[in-house]
Amino acid sequence: MSRVFQREKNGPYWIDFKDASGVRHRRKIGPSKRVAREVLDGLLGNVARRQHLGVIEDSAIRFGDFAKVWCERVLSPLKPRTQERWRGIIEGHLKAAFPGTLRGITAALAEAYVAKRIAQGGQPSTINREMTVLKHMMRRAVEWEHLSRNPFLDAQGRPLAGLRALREPSGRTRFLSVEEIERLLSACEASESPYLRSFVVVSMNTGMRRNEVLSLNRRTVDFANSVVTIADTKNGEARHVYLNRAAIEALKAMTARLDGRMFPMGPNQTTMLFVRAAKRAGLENARLHDLRHTFASYQAMSGVASRGLQVLLGHKDARMTMRYSHLSDAYLRAAVNGVVLGASERESQLIGSGV
Repeated sequence: MSRVFQREKNGPYWIDFKDASGVRHRRKIGPSKRVAREVLDGLLGNVARRQHLGVIEDSAIRFGDFAKVWCERVLSPLKPRTQERWRGIIEGHLKAAFPGTLRGITAALAEAYVAKRIAQGGQPSTINREMTVLKHMMRRAVEWEHLSRNPFLDAQGRPLAGLRALREPSGRTRFLSVEEIERLLSACEASESPYLRSFVVVSMNTGMRRNEVLSLNRRTVDFANSVVTIADTKNGEARHVYLNRAAIEALKAMTARLDGRMFPMGPNQTTMLFVRAAKRAGLENARLHDLRHTFASYQAMSGVASRGLQVLLGHKDARMTMRYSHLSDAYLRAAVNGVVLGASERESQLIGSGV
């Protein structure tokens, strides 16, 4: 039952009604009974359309307010690093780009946002991650009945052509030469951190990601069997990492700490220490993640097959590993030339001598 009423004589008019879910609401409208009746009739019309026609009225919620709701409901199960990254996208880009209401966001505005980010020099991969967050928010807005439809989809529910992901360049495979490695290790000796050199050695000899190396402690390192167990990886699956002689020596040489941590450094601190060391070493276009590329590249050039390399790197998708396939060409050529069948003795001698 719905009604217009006053709680006290000469007081403001209220309305009493149930929404489409059967939840009862009471709202204070104002001094006019006519206006209160019009508001109630309008709300009841929306309820009827929702109940009988499935029509959802677009919410007037502002995008920034919806973003807060979305963060509360979506981010909590995710890893802290992912939460930080997605919040950064919302706070650093999306809120400023869409200051109005959620229902005011259109495909044209989203395309304009992408164009502006490209003009600002944003990388395709970065822009794609930002749009992934925005698209996810719009999908949830429909699921949570804040919007009647997703403005980023056509009538058949397919993504609009103008909002397809940007083409991303092939993955970076910059790796350090032997001479560059020597210069980098010498530069690490001059670092303000006594842990940086060991960090670099372990990274280059295991291919572990930055946060995986930083997570190492005395309990996770099995020195007897030369293996490390990483429980929390980027892919969300535990994996074992094998240690060679150089990695073992670097870890054993480190001073034991009461908390058991091998590398008592933060992620950003580690990156900055590496950047400074690379600069001192005169390395061009070098990033910390190149230590992982260095491990993978030398493994590929030594003849490790793609499947083996995929396991060593902890890649879920084999396509991530294929970026290193071209580095094994020299190995494959040498392997073919090492086995010669059916050639004359003279030709075999020439081939075997490399002539």
